[in-house]
Amino acid sequence: MAVNPEFTVLMDVYGSILTQKERDMMEYYYNDDLSLREISDNENIARRERREAGETAYRENDTISRQGVRDTIKRAEAKLLSMEEKLGLVRKNREMSDIIAEIRKNAEIAARRAYQARAPKEIITAASEIDTLAEKLQEYL
Repeated sequence: MAVNPEFTVLMDVYGSILTQKERDMMEYYYNDDLSLREISDNENIARRERREAGETAYRENDTISRQGVRDTIKRAEAKLLSMEEKLGLVRKNREMSDIIAEIRKNAEIAARRAYQARAPKEIITAASEIDTLAEKLQEYL
């Protein structure tokens, strides 16, 4: 399974819609860079320890295979992609970042040209204030 770094961003935005199990598997796979086998092994050890500690009732098939981990990750990825398709928050955030960067670039150009043309100080100050406001907007993204 090829790792797509886009899912890390989607997890940050939409991760709360996933079940705890799905979040854990995605965290292990994308953030901790564990293989499907490593996730399966670690999860099976954790389940055995919980059983031995009496935290959960014993179930005969209380293990997860590498394929089970893969299925859980694929299901979580589908949920995240579906939310992004419906809401587009990540896309909108990127678009706003691009727009703000363009505003800042143009404000800098305007300030430089106004200074070179010996424009009134108010114009130079206004261009600088536009850049400052755009910088503040960037902090909210």
